[in-house]
Amino acid sequence: RSLEKRREILAAEVNAAAARKGALLIPSFAVERTQEVVTDLVALMDSGAVPKANIFIDSPLANKASAVFRKYAKNLENGDALFKAFSSPLVRATETVEDSKAINRFTGFHIVISASGMAEAGRIRHHLKNHLWQKSTTVLLVGFQAAGTLGQVLESGAEMVKIMGEDIRVQATIRRIEDYSGHADGPELVQWVKERLPIGHSIFLTHGEEEPQLALAKNLSSLMSEECIFRPSLDDVFDV
Repeated sequence: RSLEKRREILAAEVNAAAARKGALLIPSFAVERTQEVVTDLVALMDSGAVPKANIFIDSPLANKASAVFRKYAKNLENGDALFKAFSSPLVRATETVEDSKAINRFTGFHIVISASGMAEAGRIRHHLKNHLWQKSTTVLLVGFQAAGTLGQVLESGAEMVKIMGEDIRVQATIRRIEDYSGHADGPELVQWVKERLPIGHSIFLTHGEEEPQLALAKNLSSLMSEECIFRPSLDDVFDV
């Protein structure tokens, strides 16, 4: 969807989270997705579309990546907005473990963006452990959640999850936005291959779930022979 529509959807989720008067936790990958989410959040706050609140980026890698994005903002699409967002006093970067733990002292509506994007590792798990049991908490998933990940378990409506060996009752509101994927979709991948034709030998599809992977293989077969498109399984061996 367009940038305007994406921000409209995000604004609705942020306003609902603010009404609950608790933490808004956003599991997010450190590179690109975090920067897009923060840019949109600050833009919405500056325009008055959502209430202003502290935005904590609790990921050392995301903070390092954000510094690079900010340094080269003039070369990026929507770079002016990104530079402005990361210059905002509302955006706070945490580095040390002590900084991360200190966020738990905040009450009321505030936003925590932390890795990993599927809540499988990193500091976001500590925040989820501390907040999932509170009805005032909102967890906003801003990317695909692979089967078996904590993010997918929360998305499926689990009432209880285990985090770091402890059973946590889920009373938080779990929401999802699909507009922040940083990956190319099927048509974009086919176009990428098309611009590199002819392919000398073979294409190996090694990532993705079975159904979309089969669809991609079918679409690629319009560009090259099906015999040259491989979907390897565990322990398969190929000479290349």
